[in-house]
Formats: sequence, structure tokens, C-alpha cells
Amino acid sequence: MYFSIMTALLEKAFERVSALPKKEQEAIGELILEEIADIHAYDALHDRAHSEIAAGQSSTLTAYRARRKRKAK
Repeated sequence: MYFSIMTALLEKAFERVSALPKKEQEAIGELILEEIADIHAYDALHDRAHSEIAAGQSSTLTAYRARRKRKAK
């Protein structure tokens, strides 16, 4: 039913969830999907920030450089 690469712990959690009433299963499913979406959003933000920094285009890096230039004057 599940992928063979699922960890034993996750499989155990799904087994326990499957014993719950449908309403609770749906709620837990929503929580899991929201958590996964948050992880993907964080990863995308991290990747974008890393790319911007590597390209010297980070707004934070740009602001830092501007402050250093003002202090140097």
C-alpha cells in the first residue's frame, strides 16, 4: 500500500492513524500535508536566498554593503 522506502516509524504512525475515526484521519492528513508544504516553501526560500547571495543580488547583502559604504565615508 505504501512505498517500500517509507521508514518504519512513519509506517507505524500511519498504522495507528488508520485505526482512528475518519474525521481524525482527515485532520491528521491535513496537518501532514501542511507541514510538507511548509518544508517545501522553506526549501524554496532558502534556495532562492542562496542563489541571490551567490549572485550578489540578495537584498540583505545589498543593504549590508550600502551600510558599509555609508560608514566608510
